[in-house]
Amino acid sequence: MDVNLVYTLLVQDGIDVDPETVRVEARDDRWAVRLSGNHMAWVPMNAQGAMRLLTERRVLELLSERCTFLTPKILHVAETGWDLRAVVPGKCDPWGLFMRLQTDRTLAKQIGRSLGEILVQQHSRIHMEDTVGWLQRKLSWPAPWDTIESHLPDVVDDIDLLRDAGRLIKTLRLDEDSNTTDSVLVHGDLGLHNIAFDPETSKVEGVFDYETAAWADRHYDFRYLIFDRQEDDLLNSALEVYEGDLGIQLDRQRIRRLNAACAVGFLAHRRGTPPEAHSCGRTLAEDVGWVRHALARLTLLWHIIIGGFCQGLVTVRASSR
Repeated sequence: MDVNLVYTLLVQDGIDVDPETVRVEARDDRWAVRLSGNHMAWVPMNAQGAMRLLTERRVLELLSERCTFLTPKILHVAETGWDLRAVVPGKCDPWGLFMRLQTDRTLAKQIGRSLGEILVQQHSRIHMEDTVGWLQRKLSWPAPWDTIESHLPDVVDDIDLLRDAGRLIKTLRLDEDSNTTDSVLVHGDLGLHNIAFDPETSKVEGVFDYETAAWADRHYDFRYLIFDRQEDDLLNSALEVYEGDLGIQLDRQRIRRLNAACAVGFLAHRRGTPPEAHSCGRTLAEDVGWVRHALARLTLLWHIIIGGFCQGLVTVRASSR
């Protein structure tokens, strides 16, 4: 979209904008317009983009009414479907924060606890009847399993990786058929890239980008809280708060499968992208590394579970003699 056209749309609805500060980015059927003064406008490209914005505004309104954590505030909605928002204050630096979390376990636990508190509110204060008729019941990512399976061989030729990815997808298909976990308002893309934090204290200020929200399995909102550290401080701290406050127990293995599914999905999404080029922020080597690590963690945990079960059988048989 031409910057002058964006400027015209804003001015026509009485928004005072300095054209020198306008930055426009394409975002899935919408234009993200970054403005001065911690403001941002979202302009639909088409009818689908207008519907996405409408749905996200309804989610943000519910969160604003029911929850105490910060989300983008809707300041103006135009008849043409675009809206003006006040962004969540603070800094968004996912890669910088990711690197810090690799060595700072205290910070990882702090942020994990904050995210756990946020998810307690988000998952318990919005009810199914609030979303009937307008909020999707299935997350849009990763892509359909058939699509992923058909794209992966065009991205990598590692037979072992393709075999293990296929096994994961088979398990996830069974999960979908048998999963009876209760559903909640799920962000769908909750990770370091969608939180704002105070640069001085590293305190989480709030969450944004609810355009992929759905009424779905609560485990999905924990799938991006796993990194390549064995301690899982971020995930464990979030779950400690979440499970303690809500009195429920989540399936860690399912969360790890969902993380691995995203890794495989992003790898398949690379089809047609050069290895050294970034796709969703990563090179081919980085995407492969994520997939290998995620699949290895699943295999290791499965071996531990089976090993413990077998050891228990040995102990029982020995004690019965």
